[in-house]
Amino acid sequence: MKLKGAIDFSLGNFLCLRGFAPMGELSDFSKADDSYQREPIPDQEEQLMRFLESGDYTFFPEVILGVSLEDLHLSDADVGGLYEKLRSGLGFSRKTFGDLTMSVFTQKSTGSDARTFQYYMTATLQGFVKEADKITIYRIDGNHRLRAAANAKQSVRDYKTPYCLVLFRNNRERNEFSRVFFHNINFKAAQLTMEQNLRLILDDEALFPNDKLKEEEPFGWPFYLARILYGKLDFDILHNIKPFIETEPRTFFLRQFEFLIGKDILGANEAAIRRFKEALGTLNALFDAFPALKESNNCGLLAALSYYQLDNQSKVHSFIRWVLANHLHLVKESSAPDLIAIFDKVLESRKRTIFVSMPLGKPKPDDHYAIIQRVSKEVSESHGLNPPLKVERVDWFHDGTSYEINDKILEMIDDCGLLIGNLTHCNPNVYHEIGFVMGKAKAEGKDVANMLLFLDESVADDAGKKVGFNLAGIKQLRFTQPEVEFVPKLRENLERFFRL
Repeated sequence: MKLKGAIDFSLGNFLCLRGFAPMGELSDFSKADDSYQREPIPDQEEQLMRFLESGDYTFFPEVILGVSLEDLHLSDADVGGLYEKLRSGLGFSRKTFGDLTMSVFTQKSTGSDARTFQYYMTATLQGFVKEADKITIYRIDGNHRLRAAANAKQSVRDYKTPYCLVLFRNNRERNEFSRVFFHNINFKAAQLTMEQNLRLILDDEALFPNDKLKEEEPFGWPFYLARILYGKLDFDILHNIKPFIETEPRTFFLRQFEFLIGKDILGANEAAIRRFKEALGTLNALFDAFPALKESNNCGLLAALSYYQLDNQSKVHSFIRWVLANHLHLVKESSAPDLIAIFDKVLESRKRTIFVSMPLGKPKPDDHYAIIQRVSKEVSESHGLNPPLKVERVDWFHDGTSYEINDKILEMIDDCGLLIGNLTHCNPNVYHEIGFVMGKAKAEGKDVANMLLFLDESVADDAGKKVGFNLAGIKQLRFTQPEVEFVPKLRENLERFFRL
């Protein structure tokens, strides 16, 4: 590869060659230093590839590369002589230093020239190879662009790309200073925030009309929806969610629409704005029911709440209780996808929770509960369930706090995967709890509630064997000998319900 460009000492320190070269060639003749360069995220690499191939707004600052003259087999004397000539502004025709062939042309500057030096040097360098084990040029900044170019179509590989090649005197210098340059470029500069960048795009409809946002890369429907929604929310009404959004509203809206459209929760259409606004309105009212949420301004938390409100409203209350129980509303920053992924795992484990609705203080029901515990454990062990089936009853539940029994019952029923209702003794509370499960199923549009009913007909009093008319038509496990009849039927039904 032959490189041509302006050559000089940048800020009086490092010898640099600056010019333009095909992106594909720069990619082929250079490599990343894996000791400090990070692997690109696959999605981002694909997005960068599409951006380069689209040809729209394709501009980047120069790629920063580095080469050690020691790797090109220049002796210390060669390096010293080369530096002395260039610092003096002395040009020379084709000359070979180790593996490097170089020529330098010096042009004297005039009084009106904007350059501050009395001379301007251009150079041609040859001697670089692209065999994997012999590559001497290392990427300092622009690694991801060059990686994308490696597999891009030829038109992208042919793009003339600005570069800066730093000519380090030796390997120690390259190893040390390339890391310093990487740090200074990527971490020392105060970069524009995403909100500041979005303001330049979303607030300028003349340069970026709606159709352009909807249809052209690197934008898309989320940018358009964020623009339309921004400034159209009345925070006097949505006062509870204002602290979550007001600092970076454009960023919040864009990320939400990207996430929700990506999850197929919202469509890339105008209706997405109405649905999202309705969800925010519902959540704003919900904060009054759970005032502890007002202690937070974590955008990730509001984003996760919006997801559940739009995807499955039945999960919203469970999610809030989980957040508050684990004090997650006090976390200043969190990722909505991470919160959702963790809570969905929690829900998976809760699906294996069995709540037993039963009369309390009677010996028979206590025996039944012990059977349910034992059979559930046997089923879990025989099928290797992890997490295993977990059996609960409200009077045995302890979380270190005081609570209203009725509230705790409804919460446990709401979170469980299966309710087992003990109809023995015709207890009114059991009927209320079964009714809650049936009503919940109906509200969620389910034909059948997740419940299993049973009746022990061996009890002495006839009233204890009675089943109310509202449940008489629903299947029940009836028995007189628990170990002989109830145990095998219970095992069979648990395995069927949990699809084991």
